[in-house]
Amino acid sequence: MKKHVFFDLDNTLWDFDASSMLAFEKLFEDFHLINYNIASAEQFHGVYMGYNEHLWELYRQGKVDKAFLKKERFRLPLHDFGVDDDSLAYEIGEHYTYWSPRLVALVPHAIELLEHLRPDNGIHLITNGFAEVQNVKIKEAGIDRYIDTMTVSEEIGIKKPDPRIFLHAMEKAGARAEDSLMVGDDLAVDILPAKAVGMRQCFFNRKGVAHNETIDMEIKDLAELFFES
Repeated sequence: MKKHVFFDLDNTLWDFDASSMLAFEKLFEDFHLINYNIASAEQFHGVYMGYNEHLWELYRQGKVDKAFLKKERFRLPLHDFGVDDDSLAYEIGEHYTYWSPRLVALVPHAIELLEHLRPDNGIHLITNGFAEVQNVKIKEAGIDRYIDTMTVSEEIGIKKPDPRIFLHAMEKAGARAEDSLMVGDDLAVDILPAKAVGMRQCFFNRKGVAHNETIDMEIKDLAELFFES
């Protein structure tokens, strides 16, 4: 029976933090943000990340929609710097949406792992990201050729950690839970719901998050999966 490996995308294969920082360096230069009392791309990115993470959590919970998230994630940090300009926030947001998936940054060993897994496994993605952005990411990074199926929450109206998205992804892949492994960097969003539907789980604990959960596998480097798969 063929095995199937399901990956989260952001901060599991695609290094979201690194690519986001590259995009902010471009934003800082293109919009001359030094003129808005913003000292550096790093400073602006740090403020943005706090708001972005909170807004994405609200989005996962269904408390805000995509349009609200995209509007507020730049309006709020600009406001912190004393800039109340909805038009500028919109333009920066559109610029970021275009460039962030095109400034490629992959997690170390991502390509090598996909090459290693490809001959004997189906490879799939389960992501909460926006469809138009995630499709660009995998193409620009050259990992689309390894992916058999991609399940995007926006397209099916179900977001992780809802277990139904994992069931949908397995059905789409023609996979059984007992033959499936879920690899992700978020314990609550990726790993525990995968466990709840009977999938094996691999927590990519790159940041060394402390926890007391019982899971099948935990790694700090994708290269460790070479020996587990």
